[in-house]
Amino acid sequence: MAIVRATCAACGDVELDIADVQIQVCASNAAATYSFQCPDCRLITTKEAGERVFGALSAAGCEIVMWSLPAELHEQKVGPPITHDDLLAFHLALEDDRWMEKLVAGSDSVTGSGR
Repeated sequence: MAIVRATCAACGDVELDIADVQIQVCASNAAATYSFQCPDCRLITTKEAGERVFGALSAAGCEIVMWSLPAELHEQKVGPPITHDDLLAFHLALEDDRWMEKLVAGSDSVTGSGR
């Protein structure tokens, strides 16, 4: 099994089995990172995986996990941004045990914001 040398922020250089390292590749933009848990302090470290690092780790048999950016990033934003007052009104509304009933009845009756 291949040995990987990596750097933990707390412990410095450590040696890992290839099975202890994982590559994450974003299907949305092809950005790649790799991560490992330090065998000494158990800190999880994630670092960018450039072409050279990606090639070396994948050739050694490192597990590759694909993921995608959340769809919400591509949604059109409508309306004004949420303010601190909106957040406070929402927080206060949740203190009322009937907040769900008021929400179903109409959003203005929950926070009184009129938005």
